Amino acid sequence: MTVFSLALKENVRQRVNLILILALPFPLLLIPANDYSFPFGVNLYGMLMFYTAFLLARPIAEDRMKGRIARIAASPIGIFRYLAGHLSAYFMLLALQIGLFVAGSALVHRLEPRAYLLLAPLYLSFAVMGVAFSVAWNSLFRSYNLSFGLFAGLGSLMCLVSGVSMPLAIIPTGVQRYTMFLPTYWLPYGIDALRAQRYPELLLSHAILWAYAAAFILAGTKRRL
Repeated sequence: MTVFSLALKENVRQRVNLILILALPFPLLLIPANDYSFPFGVNLYGMLMFYTAFLLARPIAEDRMKGRIARIAASPIGIFRYLAGHLSAYFMLLALQIGLFVAGSALVHRLEPRAYLLLAPLYLSFAVMGVAFSVAWNSLFRSYNLSFGLFAGLGSLMCLVSGVSMPLAIIPTGVQRYTMFLPTYWLPYGIDALRAQRYPELLLSHAILWAYAAAFILAGTKRRL
């Protein structure tokens, strides 16, 4: 069995992961739409995706914390194949969640088809950043419970001040000058750019999310995962 298959099986066996992927996106569709922005569930889904990415990345964190990484590095599998297999499995599960949410939104909110064609790739970029952030974050701790406890608070705060769980329009401009340095800021920024059809700014969101993802992966793997 490949590393990808093992990582996929390990995550699918966790009931909470299945609930996060298959069930929890749909209640967000019940948040009503308004005339001046996308339905806020489109933004708030980013918070669910951020936490889903963190929980999906748990196997890498536990392997590192239990000292299995050293044995994997010395095995024929190697660190690169191990990491590529795990990350591919996480991205596939997040892509499934994104596909379900976007399809549900198309049925409920009936936005323009172009909006969904551009929104789905933005979600995928955010998902890549979320997984990379989780790998880097977990590399700082020796206990997954401590890592998760601190992430629960930090992640909520990051989503709040960066416009994921609070409309970006009501966050003062002075505050945004600082929150723009948070990786989570660039999802709502990209969503606002998409609605206003400011496509260069939408591309900027993608670029910054991928830059953060690369930086987090490098930081997380430098610490031997």
